Amino acid sequence: MSLPRLRLERCSCNNGIWTIDAEEAHHLVRVRHCYTGSLVEGLLDGEKVTLRLHCDGAAVTARELSREEEPPLEPRIELLLGLLKNDQLDDALRFCAETGVFRIHLLVCERSVPRYEGPRLDDKMKRWRKILDEATKQAGAATPPVLCAPVPFAEFDFDGLPEQRLAALLSDGARPLRETRIAESLAAAIGPEGDWSPAESARLLAEGFAPVRLGARIMRASTAVASFCASLAMMYEKS
Repeated sequence: MSLPRLRLERCSCNNGIWTIDAEEAHHLVRVRHCYTGSLVEGLLDGEKVTLRLHCDGAAVTARELSREEEPPLEPRIELLLGLLKNDQLDDALRFCAETGVFRIHLLVCERSVPRYEGPRLDDKMKRWRKILDEATKQAGAATPPVLCAPVPFAEFDFDGLPEQRLAALLSDGARPLRETRIAESLAAAIGPEGDWSPAESARLLAEGFAPVRLGARIMRASTAVASFCASLAMMYEKS
């Protein structure tokens, strides 16, 4: 049985004693029913920390017992994702965390409905990163995906992406994903609701993305994220 988990980014540590953030402390005590002496697992970027709790009213501290590094992600997936509506994007982000995506590039596409900027975008980024943190906690992963702020598709810099590039495209030339050998690092592209526009599809092909099919049926965008990224992780074979 797995230990209750918390994220440690907002907690502080002094000589091996962690002061637990109020929100995390409330969840452990009131929701997970932890108490003095309970063992919990703290998640910190790249590391998992075993802790023993001490509860004194609303104040919760924990003594660090051990820590271990989380193995690097394999394969290292950089996901290009067309900006989705709220509920679809929330689900897509959770699936990214659960399937082990390394970095998420949000793209404002021709068919993307949402448009965010200024303070509203700042609030959205905080909310989206919290979703990723909570999803990694649920999945028992120490490191959440890196989330990049949305940029217009036409302004995105493709140069820094891995050499292997795969795009889920509704086109006659797309090959089944199962026929592809997955590299250690790769870029995967999934469009918004309504898929990529013809101009965007052409640009992806020009930038070296191979078109792939995820199956015979048309999926919601968030379902495509779960299917695509989980398949990449399962199909990867370390050489």
